[in-house]
Amino acid sequence: MTAVPGGPERPVTEQPDPQQPGGGSSAGVGRGDGFLRKSGKFFAGTLLRTLAQGALFVLLAREMPLSTYGLFVGVTALIAVISPFASAGAPSLIMQNYADAPGDWLRHLVRGLFLSTVFGTAATVLVTAAGLAIWGADVPLVDLLCLAFADLVAWRLIEAVAASIQVRGRIMLAALIPALLHLCRLAGAVVLAAADGPVTLHDWAVTSAVLSTLVCLPVIAGGLLGGGRGGIGLRGAVRQARTGMLFAVGLAAQSIYNDVDKVMLSRLGTPEGAAIYAAAYRVVDLAYTPARSMSAIAYPRFFEAGRHGPRQAMRMARGLLPRFLAFSVPVSLLLVAFAWMMPLVFGADFEAAIPALQGLSALLVLKSLHYLAADALSGARMQGRRTVCQIGIGVLNVLLNLWLIPAYGWQGAIASSLFCDALLAVLLWGSLAAAARRDPGDAPAQPRSMERV
Repeated sequence: MTAVPGGPERPVTEQPDPQQPGGGSSAGVGRGDGFLRKSGKFFAGTLLRTLAQGALFVLLAREMPLSTYGLFVGVTALIAVISPFASAGAPSLIMQNYADAPGDWLRHLVRGLFLSTVFGTAATVLVTAAGLAIWGADVPLVDLLCLAFADLVAWRLIEAVAASIQVRGRIMLAALIPALLHLCRLAGAVVLAAADGPVTLHDWAVTSAVLSTLVCLPVIAGGLLGGGRGGIGLRGAVRQARTGMLFAVGLAAQSIYNDVDKVMLSRLGTPEGAAIYAAAYRVVDLAYTPARSMSAIAYPRFFEAGRHGPRQAMRMARGLLPRFLAFSVPVSLLLVAFAWMMPLVFGADFEAAIPALQGLSALLVLKSLHYLAADALSGARMQGRRTVCQIGIGVLNVLLNLWLIPAYGWQGAIASSLFCDALLAVLLWGSLAAAARRDPGDAPAQPRSMERV
């Protein structure tokens, strides 16, 4: 899809050529498709956001007592596990609906905002109740509410607006909007750190909630501009929530094998062990930023390619794979080589984060493998298969952590993460290959119903 210059509300659909790899110019990955140029634009904004998140992470690690920071890591990991349900898959729904009906972008956005508000509020209540059950008096009710609201309501609304802007071709703006929130949070943390005494969990929780609200409201107002007043009803939003929850369940399973180990470490292990593991994982997450930017640009294109069936989606994924591996393999080796810098960045208490980072560095390659196959399945309207694979890996990850964390601490969490990510890559690529073999390959582009589970 491309937008008419100066008028993003009037998109023009490029007609794909079934004979071209990837289904045409909007879905292909050839040299002339601008993929790397758009990825570079998105990377600039994403890098700003990731650097702000990383700086915030380091600042809080240095300013909070290690035990308090371990509790903070556990709470944020719990929020991350629940967060996919907070939007009912609104960003993915917006991208899928735009691929089928680009002229109705405002209706898609309004539905996404509605779902994010309703489900985000419910998720906030759920996280608060779960947090009280897990940590009791160690984490006060107000702190849980504020931290959950900031990420499960305000952040998800901003994410929906960014998705709507991205599919209309405004790549840089779509990447900068989320970065704005994290820059404001970083500024708030700097102010707290400048005060006397350590930063408390309560101070940060309240600051995060207030800043997130102040950023969220104008972002929503700006995202709705230019859409007129007609055709923005909420009819069909609840019906679409069923499809959206299919995205949400898959993302929740993904969050489980990414973040539940931090929650379990803070409870089954020690807060100090959770802090060490989280610091190493954060560095890996920061290093993955370029690949994440490429994934973000490719994701809407997978829905375009998937309109022709899974074979075209798989062809696109295979075309992108060398680019992802050309990035992830060298960077993972660099993480191993420079892991000695962890105590210099995070402080002397993080000496054990050196072997933790070296162990987790292989995740860069594994994530490059399974994210491509997963997005190809989503684009081919086979989210059900993606979700089943991710749920299975999420359950396996929890079971392995129940065994490995009490026995081996953060080392056990690393072993579980590596094994589960590798197995997920095998399952997703196998599912995609099986679907492609059964695909006739000559189906015309058309809206396709999302696969159920």
